Amino acid sequence: MSQQNVNTTASESKESSLEIAGGNVSYFSSLHVRDTQGNYVMASVSQILTEAERAIDFRYPTGTVFTSAEESAEFFRAKLAGREREVFAVAFLNNQHQLIAYEELFMGGIASIEIQPREVARAALLHNAAAVIVSHNHPSFSNEPSRADVQITARLKKALELIAVRIIDHIVVAGNDAVSMAERGLV
Repeated sequence: MSQQNVNTTASESKESSLEIAGGNVSYFSSLHVRDTQGNYVMASVSQILTEAERAIDFRYPTGTVFTSAEESAEFFRAKLAGREREVFAVAFLNNQHQLIAYEELFMGGIASIEIQPREVARAALLHNAAAVIVSHNHPSFSNEPSRADVQITARLKKALELIAVRIIDHIVVAGNDAVSMAERGLV
């Protein structure tokens, strides 16, 4: 394939394409941004991902109400799908289950993550949360909660009860799929 001119305007641009050079595959986006000279150039992957994060935050602003497992699953799927490593995240909620804050508290490897209930409790107190929804992703795309997932959920529930914070759900994200452990009676 021929290389595209990075100074091509958005109206002149064709749809996304792949360029294969020396075995490497590069993705050229159909999305464009203006450079410092005012020309349209193809957006980089990092620019696209940054804007995607902003769009997700815009869709789920502070005050978003979580009323069902489906809404929780959709929220965490938007936040965690496609991650290459395990990420443990928490949505901190008030008494009306409105979002106070979202934090990614722990990062792991491709197959495991170490979660400290003490740090989850500390963050809940800092946010003055009355409830939390926790989530983590499975980079393996297996949507089944593991025995370790069930055990850490029980430990978190016990630790958070001591400070009067309810754990509403634990969402397991696997690619574009998400499973509510509460719906399965595991919370």
